[in-house]
Amino acid sequence: MSSTDPAEQFSSNAHNLCKPLPKDVAMSLPMVDQTERWIDEQLGRMTPAQKLAQRLLVLPGVDAGRPDAATCQALELGVGALHSVTGMPASAAARYHNAVARICADAAVPPALISGNLESGVAYSLGTSGTHLPYPRGVGLAGDAEVAYRVAAAGAVEARSVGYHWTFSPCVDVISVPDDPILGVRAYGVPAPETAELGSAQIRGYQDHGVLATAKHFPGHGDSTVDSHLGLPRITRSRAAYEADHLPPFRAAVEAGVATVMVAHLVLPELGVAEPASLSARVNRGWLRSELGFTGVIVTDSLRMAAIADSHQPATAALLALRAGADVANVKCPAELAPQIVEHLLEAMADGALDETELDDSVRRLLVARARIGLDTNNPVDENRAAGLDAALAWNDETRAGTVSIHPAGRGPWPSLADGGFVVVGDSPLARRLVELGSRRGLRLMLEPDPLAEGILTRVAARHPGRPVVPVFCPRTDPVAHQRESVHRVTADAPSAVAAVVVNSVSSAEYFGEVGHPVVTTPAVDAFGIVTDAAVDATLDVLCR
Repeated sequence: MSSTDPAEQFSSNAHNLCKPLPKDVAMSLPMVDQTERWIDEQLGRMTPAQKLAQRLLVLPGVDAGRPDAATCQALELGVGALHSVTGMPASAAARYHNAVARICADAAVPPALISGNLESGVAYSLGTSGTHLPYPRGVGLAGDAEVAYRVAAAGAVEARSVGYHWTFSPCVDVISVPDDPILGVRAYGVPAPETAELGSAQIRGYQDHGVLATAKHFPGHGDSTVDSHLGLPRITRSRAAYEADHLPPFRAAVEAGVATVMVAHLVLPELGVAEPASLSARVNRGWLRSELGFTGVIVTDSLRMAAIADSHQPATAALLALRAGADVANVKCPAELAPQIVEHLLEAMADGALDETELDDSVRRLLVARARIGLDTNNPVDENRAAGLDAALAWNDETRAGTVSIHPAGRGPWPSLADGGFVVVGDSPLARRLVELGSRRGLRLMLEPDPLAEGILTRVAARHPGRPVVPVFCPRTDPVAHQRESVHRVTADAPSAVAAVVVNSVSSAEYFGEVGHPVVTTPAVDAFGIVTDAAVDATLDVLCR
């Protein structure tokens, strides 16, 4: 295994842009007197309204590439975190984030934390910018803590180059049901001990390179059959199952020094949690603070998800979350709603529903988190450096092919597709991206964007005599049994021209059994349809080796 610096594992195009951050922002350093003074000064001059605003995370607005009026007002009010802008080149995002920092400085409030779902790098939020990194399931297939560390380190260096401070990853949920509806490629897909090891490695990779990591979704979302974006999961889980299967990765994350923990929206009636865990003092103050000894920042999952939003307006949800012990209410509403939420929280504090001492404790934790990544000093993002990340970059790690799963189906040598002259069949983002990236490699690929149904492979082979055919199945969160049934149904009468079968799946290729053709399972597309090129490139690596 390579022992070079994680930042040097990037695409060579990004190598000179993405050096590790200076050691003076490394999260492992002890607090110094100057930092303590900065924290005390910031806390001492904030009004109650500003302190309450510090505990909100909202969505930014954009006007001509800059923060819009509502976002400016929210920042001047003291809102503590903005979630990622989307669909911007890296250089434009860097300019936006520098503008945010200037607004906060002019308003004499702490710099707003910029958060993002960076599970596969900045490209997850920004689109084409930056290096596409493997989803956690690809890391789980690799099964190597060094790979996990390098992936996180690479993502962190690029994130800081663009102006991100906080990633809502890694997902350390242990999937224990066959019909998981939402985690999919965002979980490692391995048992608790391996999840704990890989998650801790990624936490270190992020935080050694200046980005706050988040272990999610406490107390574990891996046995839910309901997507909390759509409803409130009710989980039947015993204390023994919690202790054995779901708690160990979070315990390991705390021991690894994780900066933040995200709490899920789910109820666990057999464990005495009748309200959503994110709004439960038993979960936040009891399990997480007292039992696990977590001293960092507690953030809720998005309060805009149906599990909460179906019952509570944003201001009410924020109040319930803070009362339950969360430091940050992840309201994730438009910035224009921030003033009325702060007003609602002020009224609650005046009525005694919020404790002012606890308010100061939470704000201090947020200031400590900023100091750990160097935000106690003025350090603008280098916009010219960020411009080097505007294009999509390849993750050229030596272990890339190991982030997908293959099963040769007992047919002897892997098929020879090295000349690249094959036909990809399928109407999906994965099929299209496979052809696009393969063509950039000089492979002679052709796309037949037909839905995968019985008989289609015979028809495609007849249209392209003499060319190998590769069907690409792209289910997202279908139960794995449905995935297998679909693959077997479509390939049952497949001609010999079918050289291999590609499936977007978290299952190992062996799970699909003997379909008469080699199988590649690739964790390339998440439940929201976001594709990572790292998995697509890995699939091409194994198809054309």
